[in-house]
Amino acid sequence: MMDAVTLSLEAWLRRCVPEADLRFDSPVRGFSDATGRGVVRAFLYDVREEENGRVGSYYVRDADDRVVARSQPSRLFQYSYELTASADDWRGCYGLLGEVMRSAAACSAMPDDLLHPSLAGFCSGAMRIMPAPFDPVPIPWSGARVPDSPVLHLVVIAPMPFDIDQRIEPAPDRVAIGVGRGSAAAPPSGDVARRQGRPPRGRIEE
Repeated sequence: MMDAVTLSLEAWLRRCVPEADLRFDSPVRGFSDATGRGVVRAFLYDVREEENGRVGSYYVRDADDRVVARSQPSRLFQYSYELTASADDWRGCYGLLGEVMRSAAACSAMPDDLLHPSLAGFCSGAMRIMPAPFDPVPIPWSGARVPDSPVLHLVVIAPMPFDIDQRIEPAPDRVAIGVGRGSAAAPPSGDVARRQGRPPRGRIEE
């Protein structure tokens, strides 16, 4: 799940800053940025479930709108990324992160064509992107190092793909109640003559 979200984010960042290289390794023990190009590093440092992120049960219906299966409640998770940039000077760093902010401001959700296949089954706009959130999750090592550029917090809200956990037998088209001749046990021998004169009752179906 975490790799699917990060791969979707990678595809989006490549569209935002096509002229830069991307890194998803740790900013503390990462690879060298000496590539001759600008580098944007997006490091996933925290994952947690959204408050009130579980929404009811989800029912799967067939072509006739009949319920045929049920899944676990949908769950939303918050992925917190630390974005930094490396370039020849501070203007290059600011420019790369600024392009990410500009692109995120133009669309509040991940474009459908960039979603990982495992997330493609959700409705359009299901994976939200929030740059510089009002109350980001603190970075654990914020005081232990000096980053190469300002830190741009990026939060991605994504649903967890669900699996069908219970099969439901389809509802029958008709139910035979079975009232009528032959539907009950044979009567005692003393009542046979008296009951034989009654007309048979019709069957009731609904």
